[in-house]
Amino acid sequence: MGIVLAPVRKLRASLGSDRITEYDAPVGCLVVNPAGVDSSLAWSAIRENAVIAISPEALSELAAHEFDLANVELEPPVFGLVDLWALNIAERIAAELTGKAAPNELYLDSLVTVFGVHLLRTYTSRKRPPAQPKGGLSPDSARRVREYLNENFTQKVHIAELASVAGISPNHFIVGFAKTFGMPPHRYLINLRLDFAEKLLVDGKIAIAEIAYLSGFSDQSHLAATMKRYRGKTPTELRFAR
Repeated sequence: MGIVLAPVRKLRASLGSDRITEYDAPVGCLVVNPAGVDSSLAWSAIRENAVIAISPEALSELAAHEFDLANVELEPPVFGLVDLWALNIAERIAAELTGKAAPNELYLDSLVTVFGVHLLRTYTSRKRPPAQPKGGLSPDSARRVREYLNENFTQKVHIAELASVAGISPNHFIVGFAKTFGMPPHRYLINLRLDFAEKLLVDGKIAIAEIAYLSGFSDQSHLAATMKRYRGKTPTELRFAR
């Protein structure tokens, strides 16, 4: 899927045939290219767009969870169609990937999951209104997820595995988690990592670069930027604040 982030004129494109269509692409224009379908695209000016790739297997699994559908077939929209919901998600993804701090993988995973659900709801041949999440996680689901995150917060965690632990679909998990814990999953994970890092910093026995690694951050600068953003202090400031 390609989402246009800046308008571009006179695109020449084909999808699934040799027929070439020329069109102007405004901001928010969405192109859906199903797997295995030949396409072409030509342009004469600089383009700014986001491309989101979801494997057929991941999309089918999401459809099974969200809609109880084993087989789904994408129906690409006409060239030039504007999808503001897709644009909103694409802009969030672009902002996370191009920011100064290292991108949060669980946040990106959440955004791609939400995008996939939107794709299934809007551009498939078998549309079925999904059951809307009404409340938070059940006490048992919340306990299982809390224990799982407490044990694995330093590792790479995906929405699909957390949803599996909770026993619900990925999209319902994202909504239910926020209602139960008062914050999205990626923010909860950040807090666990920062809490652990702060304990090691105060203890003062381990180098900051090592603490970053042990806490699940990519490097010392990633830890510093995240701690400054969410806790208002750098690791060095916290270590010598005693």
